[in-house]
Amino acid sequence: MATPTPDDDEFFNDVLSLGAAAKASRDEGLPPAAREMFNDLASERASDFARKYGSDRGTG
Repeated sequence: MATPTPDDDEFFNDVLSLGAAAKASRDEGLPPAAREMFNDLASERASDFARKYGSDRGTG
């Protein structure tokens, strides 16, 4: 098994951050304002993730 690199750690942290925000945005136990805030955060995280790890990464 390969040894994780700092890039791996950053990637997995980004995935976990996006997933946590997306999950919280759907948590009906939270007040609507909190779900909306997490939805906005998930959208930001998704945009950041696409910019960092999009399909054109590593080409050119």
